[in-house]
Amino acid sequence: MRISFDMHLPFKFPIKDGLKSIHAYDNAEFMLTYHSYKRSIIIDEEYLLDEIDCSCITVNFLPHESMIRDLKKDEILRLTVLNSLDFLNRFIDALRVSYGLSHTHNITINDLPVCLTLAIDEEEYYEYLTRPHDVIPPYKELNLEELSKVGSSLQLWDTNPEIFLFEKFFATARSHLRKEQMVEAIIDLQTSFEIFIRNTHKLLLLHNGASQSEIEKASSISFRNVVEDHIGRILSANLKFNESSGPIHEWFENLYKVRNEIVHNGRVYVSGDEGYKAYDAYVNARNYIADLLDDAGMMTESKKVDLNIFPKNTKGVIDSRPVIERLKDQGMIPEDLMLYDSSQEKSEEGN
Repeated sequence: MRISFDMHLPFKFPIKDGLKSIHAYDNAEFMLTYHSYKRSIIIDEEYLLDEIDCSCITVNFLPHESMIRDLKKDEILRLTVLNSLDFLNRFIDALRVSYGLSHTHNITINDLPVCLTLAIDEEEYYEYLTRPHDVIPPYKELNLEELSKVGSSLQLWDTNPEIFLFEKFFATARSHLRKEQMVEAIIDLQTSFEIFIRNTHKLLLLHNGASQSEIEKASSISFRNVVEDHIGRILSANLKFNESSGPIHEWFENLYKVRNEIVHNGRVYVSGDEGYKAYDAYVNARNYIADLLDDAGMMTESKKVDLNIFPKNTKGVIDSRPVIERLKDQGMIPEDLMLYDSSQEKSEEGN
């Protein structure tokens, strides 16, 4: 089986048009064909600012039978897109390291069209919905009163940057999850949690009348020691990492360990399920500690995170029917073309 599609990049590879490269792995081969195209930069509907040369890569994905055996057609298409993205990013990394091409960057699911046409053996053609949540956005326009919240956030950043910082990393992690950048999401989630823990420890020390020198000294205490011995002791809670259950244990297993595998052991792949489990574990652990602070009378208002606020790209979350109808109304997909909605399967299936 050979599955092919075109990927238009927002930058130019210094590779001659028409050249092909073949990359073989244990379970599949990739054949890339390099082309150029003109990318228009537009200020508005009437004024064309410029045209720049960019690269278009024709990706041919040839999975071995052992890789796709017993998979449904939609699962094979999803496997193709996610594996091709992963491989192309490794190719871009190698090209950038070898030749210092700092103008290139890695590609995410957001760099693909909402509808991506894939051909199987040049006989069957499918439209693959990469981002159904972008066709019918799940958000509403902000009014003036709601926009003022942004100003409040900026003020918080100016006056208490250490508090805003863990929210910034949390928001960035959510953006990575939406773009299916699971490794980056894991790192940012754990970074956010570690800042949250350090802030919590500082809050508890201040509440108990610690001196400035004691607070400065506390910053050098190991992270695990801060959680288990200091915060746990002050809040009279069991925050041991190796407990058999509970939100701290789930965070330790699903986020902390995975982040350490990335940073210390060079792990380069995290599945969609692992990314979302890490997100849930972060939220539950952070909310658990917030509840402990609230019970101790240190929370003036609810600081808990809504676990359901993040729209996960998993089965059952997005209703594909209105998405498909809207795409048909806009003429983006023909009536007789077979369609696969990427929200129908979990983001790691087939990998």
